[in-house]
Amino acid sequence: MTRRSTAAGIRVRTGSSILFLAAAPVAILAVASPALAHHSFAMFDADKTLSATATVKEFQWGSPHTWLELVVLSEDKTEKPLSLELTTISGLQRNGWKPGTLKPGDRVTVTYHPMRDGTPAGQLVQAVTEDGRTLKGQ
Repeated sequence: MTRRSTAAGIRVRTGSSILFLAAAPVAILAVASPALAHHSFAMFDADKTLSATATVKEFQWGSPHTWLELVVLSEDKTEKPLSLELTTISGLQRNGWKPGTLKPGDRVTVTYHPMRDGTPAGQLVQAVTEDGRTLKGQ
């Protein structure tokens, strides 16, 4: 601890180490909170599983999660977008995925957990390619 003098000549003790110890938990929580919030999958309805046959629009290989942007042809013959979130890159690599596994124009049949709010998106469970390969998305 250091001492300093005030204008009145009174010596005051400052506790920089005490201040650090008091601020450390706050700093840790500030950094950890977004990371913990990021890993919530509450937005997906894990009790429902949907499937669709679609064309790959874009395969976004990135961190912290990879995305699969699809175009689904609906029953009324209109094209509808579908965005599916996959797991981490390391998880996908363990399941045989690579950055070029899916390319724009590829046809896939996907199984996914939809968004709870009805948004045309979800969490990919698996994708089956035209040649019959099954790729796990989680």
